[in-house]
Amino acid sequence: MEENNNFNNEFNNDFEEKNRIDKTKVMSNAISIAIAIVMSVVVLYALYVVIKPNMTNTITSNVFTQEQIDRLEEAAKIIENDYLYDYDKDKMIDGAIEGMVNSLENVYTYYENEEEYQESLNSGADANYVGIGVHLTFDSETQGIKVLGVMPGSPAEEAGMKSGDIILKVDDMYVNIDTYMDAVDAIKGEKDTTVKLSIYRGEELLEKEIKRTEITENNVSTDIIDDIGYIKVFSFDIGIYDQFRAEYDKLRAQNVKGIVIDLRNNPGGYVYDTLRMLNILLPKAEVLKLVNKAGEEDVFKTDDKEEIDIPLVVLVNQNSASASEIFASAVKDSGKGIVVGTQTFGKGVVQYVRPIKGHGAISIVSAQYFTSSGVVIQDNGIEPNIVVELPEELKNDSYIDRDKDLQLQEALKYIKE
Repeated sequence: MEENNNFNNEFNNDFEEKNRIDKTKVMSNAISIAIAIVMSVVVLYALYVVIKPNMTNTITSNVFTQEQIDRLEEAAKIIENDYLYDYDKDKMIDGAIEGMVNSLENVYTYYENEEEYQESLNSGADANYVGIGVHLTFDSETQGIKVLGVMPGSPAEEAGMKSGDIILKVDDMYVNIDTYMDAVDAIKGEKDTTVKLSIYRGEELLEKEIKRTEITENNVSTDIIDDIGYIKVFSFDIGIYDQFRAEYDKLRAQNVKGIVIDLRNNPGGYVYDTLRMLNILLPKAEVLKLVNKAGEEDVFKTDDKEEIDIPLVVLVNQNSASASEIFASAVKDSGKGIVVGTQTFGKGVVQYVRPIKGHGAISIVSAQYFTSSGVVIQDNGIEPNIVVELPEELKNDSYIDRDKDLQLQEALKYIKE
């Protein structure tokens, strides 16, 4: 859009594509993730096939030492000479790549074969899909799937699922770091079919059977509370900038006295659109720094075309992740508003999708974010200006009655004062 041309020029030409990170989509976003480790011998052989020169006795590699190459060759000879059955070399190479990636043991780095990669590309084409309406991530402590957010009006909400629930089993599949991606895919399925989930909540173990339906992303809702505009952003997903822009303008047209932006239980999503949203609110400033493995930095800024001129509060909690943390930290560092709630999730790395010559792609952690004040978001999260805890039984609820919502009450109080 024309009003954001200056802002968009601050980005590298490929920044928008690179930062279509998910969420746990997973951000369907958000920020997902490890795949089953292949058998060691298969991995060794497939690697050997990849790097072995065609016509020479000397094997060279820019990555492996000669001793490592010799081990690969020895394993490959064993398979070539002794393995009884026929095998698919392309499939073995896919397995080798998968094994290399999984050996990194990083939940945000994973391999997709060509079929899976094309499916991922197509799934991001619009905001509709079949599922139960939840935003998910991997929980390393429990080795389960953590529910970061529940979409309003979704089958998951109707079934009573809550943010913070841990999914331990999907149908007959137990969840761990190796099965996480398959389990997330298994929650999706055909329209009007059901999925059985075993859920851990506090000290309770719950069993739920939920009917899948077509989900239309609904990422923004608004209200006016005591002449104060309230905007709930459920995730920074497809179309979020346009949705936010429209609702924000409607509230401003009604002369609200302040704005509360609620990012609680928001798992994140598209960083590019998040920065465009910040450009509506903040003065010209550096808002984010991206640093890659080589130490190269990209600094992203807002311009001076527009900024909010009424009090602003951002609400966060322990389930606010990724783009939510970028948004909250930028508002906090700018001094244009404050952050209220509890410390955020702590997901501050970037995955770039690197295609492999028509044979799938690796989604790989390649850089991490720093706030403008120098805070490393990854594993640290963002500390609010005003820390307000909710009662334990309400911490992960997607909806809280206003008279019990101490965090929202504090935000409204701040604006009124």
